Amino acid sequence: MARPCKADSEQTRDKILDAAEYMFLEHGYGKTSLEMIARAGGFTRGAIYWHFTDKVSLFNAMLQRVKLPMERMFEQKIEQESDPLQALYEMCHASLMQLFADDRHYRVHAILLTRCEQVGDLADLHQHDVELHNRIKQRCEALFLKARDMQLVAADLDEKLAALALKSYVMGLYLTILREQHEQLTAEQVQRLLTVYFDNMRRAAIPH
Repeated sequence: MARPCKADSEQTRDKILDAAEYMFLEHGYGKTSLEMIARAGGFTRGAIYWHFTDKVSLFNAMLQRVKLPMERMFEQKIEQESDPLQALYEMCHASLMQLFADDRHYRVHAILLTRCEQVGDLADLHQHDVELHNRIKQRCEALFLKARDMQLVAADLDEKLAALALKSYVMGLYLTILREQHEQLTAEQVQRLLTVYFDNMRRAAIPH
C-alpha cells in the first residue's frame, strides 16, 4: 500500500480527531471505542492505528489541539502585564472567553471536565494536569504577592488562599458554562462576574 502524502496524512489525522471529539462528547471517554470513532468518521481502524497507537494517544492528541495554545497564552499574559491583578484578570478572561469563541475548545473542555475520569489509562494525563495546575498556582500566588506589595489588594491578603479561591471561582464558572445548559451564562455575564471579583479585591485595599 502506498504511503499517503504528508498533506493527506495530516488531513486524515485531523478528521480522526474531529470524529473522536464528537464521540467522546456524546458517549464519554470510557464508553467510546476506536471502532465507534472509525465508524463515525468513515475510517477503518487501520487508519486510526496508522496515526495513533491506542485510544489514550488519540485522546492526548485531541487535548493538545487546545491545551498547548492556552498554556502559551498564560505564559505570555503574566509577562506582558505590569499590573499583577490585571494580568490575572486577563488570563482568566481569555481562558473563559475561549469557551464562547471556539467550538472545539468548548467540546474538548466539556469532555475533559464532564465526560471522563482521569484514572486508569488516563492516570498519566491526570499527573500532567496536576503539574500544570501547580505551575499555574505558583504563578498566581506570585502575582497576588506582587499585588499585595504594590498595595493593590488588602495588606493582610494570604496569596495562597487567594490563588486557591480564584481557581475555585474560575472552575465554578467553567462547570456552569459546560454543564448548566438550562442556565447558560453568556459571555457578557461571565465578563461582569470576573470584573466584580477583581474590583472587590481592589476595593479591599482602600482604607475605610
